[in-house]
Amino acid sequence: MNKIAHHEKRVLAIDPTVRGFGFAVLEGPNALVAWGVLQVMGSKIAESLAQIASLIDQYQPELLVIEDYLAGSFRRRQRVRRLLPEIEVLAVDAGIKARSVAWSFVQESFSETGHVTKHQIAIAIAHRFPELDPRLPPIRKPWMSQDDRMSIFGAVALGAASY
Repeated sequence: MNKIAHHEKRVLAIDPTVRGFGFAVLEGPNALVAWGVLQVMGSKIAESLAQIASLIDQYQPELLVIEDYLAGSFRRRQRVRRLLPEIEVLAVDAGIKARSVAWSFVQESFSETGHVTKHQIAIAIAHRFPELDPRLPPIRKPWMSQDDRMSIFGAVALGAASY
């Protein structure tokens, strides 16, 4: 009997931050290929797009996933609101599909396991991918800025929800 290899599509997920963006490359909802946080200096939109183009060249994804900036619940800075549509254009120009996923859909995807806050979702992701456990930041207090490492977990969550 011949076994046919099941090919999972490679997904690049991007989660912008104030200082740059987090990214994750997945091949299926349970196979994490690469991840990280990239800082940008100077023109943040132009530099972010250049670094994302480099990730596209390096990992050759079939799908690029970002947060849905048109969703009613989308609450991000103006720079991120300008960057996300540019990322979609970059993906289309590179010949790959782009998909935007509403954060509410990500929460719904993880709600089956009882995880709905960003930190609870990050903990669930760290359990699914133990290699990310050392990157899990402590719970954010109301007066603290969000830790840049959370963008890795945001990107993984977006990528996993896209499957």
